Amino acid sequence: MHMSWPHQPFSRRRALATATSLAAGVVLPLTGASRAAAAPAQRSARVTAGEYANPVIWQDFADIDVIRVGNTYYASASTMHYSPGAPVLRSYDLVHWEIAGHSVPVLDFDAKYDLNGARGYVRGIWASSLAYRPSDRTFYWLGQIDFARTYIYTATAVEGPWNRLTAISTPCYDAGLLVDSDDTLYVAYGNTTISVAQLSPDGRTQVRTQQVFTTPSSVGTLEGSRFYKINGQYYIFLTRPANGQYILKSSGGPFGPYTMRQVLLDLRGPIPGGGVPHQGGLVQTQNGAWYYLAFVDAYPGGRVPALAPVTWTWDGWPVVQLANGAWGTSYPSPAVPPPPRQVTPMTGARLGPDFSMGNDWRFFMGYRFALFNHATRALGGSARVTRFELSTP
Repeated sequence: MHMSWPHQPFSRRRALATATSLAAGVVLPLTGASRAAAAPAQRSARVTAGEYANPVIWQDFADIDVIRVGNTYYASASTMHYSPGAPVLRSYDLVHWEIAGHSVPVLDFDAKYDLNGARGYVRGIWASSLAYRPSDRTFYWLGQIDFARTYIYTATAVEGPWNRLTAISTPCYDAGLLVDSDDTLYVAYGNTTISVAQLSPDGRTQVRTQQVFTTPSSVGTLEGSRFYKINGQYYIFLTRPANGQYILKSSGGPFGPYTMRQVLLDLRGPIPGGGVPHQGGLVQTQNGAWYYLAFVDAYPGGRVPALAPVTWTWDGWPVVQLANGAWGTSYPSPAVPPPPRQVTPMTGARLGPDFSMGNDWRFFMGYRFALFNHATRALGGSARVTRFELSTP
C-alpha cells in the first residue's frame, strides 16, 4: 500500500480531515494478537449483569496511576512524544472511563518535541504520577523528562488549565507522588535502586532525598513506583517489567526501612496472547474495597488497562484476587454510588465539521505521524508520505 499527498499546502482542518478519512479507509491484515485486541464486543457480551469485563479500556494507556477524590476516580498514563501529554481519565465506577483533560498542555521541554532539528519520538511523558492535595484543593502531576529534570504541573480542576509549577534538577525516574496525612509531599522513584525525596511545603523544591531500597539480584529490575500510606504504613508499589509486581512496606516512615514481598509473577492475563498484568496503581473505593488497575501488553493494540479486586492479609500485604489461577476476564462490578452522569465513551466518536484544533498543531503532527509511520507497519501494511506541507493562519 502506498499513500501520497499532492504537492499543495493544506489548512489544518483540511489536513486533519484528509488524514482521518485515509485512516478510516485503510484495511489491514490482522494477526492473531490483533484479532484478540479488536474484539471487545464479543468479550463484553459474555459478561452477566453486575459484572465488568477486562480490559476495562480498549486503548493504549500505559503506566497508569489512579486516585479517588470524593466519588470520582482519576487516572493518568504515559503518552511519550504526543502533545498534549499525560491524559487525565475520569470514572465514577472504575470501569467506564472518559478523557477529562491533559496534565501537560504542550511538550515544550526541548526543540525536538517541535520536530525542530531533531525528534523526540518515544521520549517525553513516561511513567508519571497524579495526586490530589486536599489542603489546597489542587491536582498535582509529576514526571521526569529526558532523564534531565522532574516537572510538576498543577490544576484546581482536571479539565485545566494546567500550569507548570516547577522544574526540579533531580530526574525522578518512574516516580510516585504521595501527599502524606500531614500534607508533606514525598516522591518515590528509581530503577532497581529506589529512593524517596521530600519536597518543600510549596512543592517547588527538593529538600531531601535518600536511597531506601536496593532490589535483590534474584528479582532483577524494579521500577514504576507508586507511593501510598495505608493504615499508618508506607508502601512503594513496584513493577518488574514486564511480568511481575512487588511491594515494599515500612512501618518506620517514608524513608524506611522497607521490607519487600512479591505480589504477582508470570500471572496469566485476561487477553489471549497478551502479557502479564503489571505496573499501574492501587485505589480504595468509597466503601473500603481495594482494586488494582494495571496494564496488559496486547500487541499491536497497545498496553491496555485491566482491573482486579485486591484484599489484604492480616499483617498488611495486598493480594490480587484471581479467577482460576489467573487475572479474571470478568469480576463483580465495584460497589459504588450511582454516577452523577454517564461518562463520554472513548470509542465510536467521530470528528465532526465543528472540530477545531485551535493552535495545537502539535496534536496533528504527533498523532498522524504515529498512525502512518508505526501502527500501519505493526499491522502488516505500509504507508509512505512522499510530501506534506502544513500551513497555519
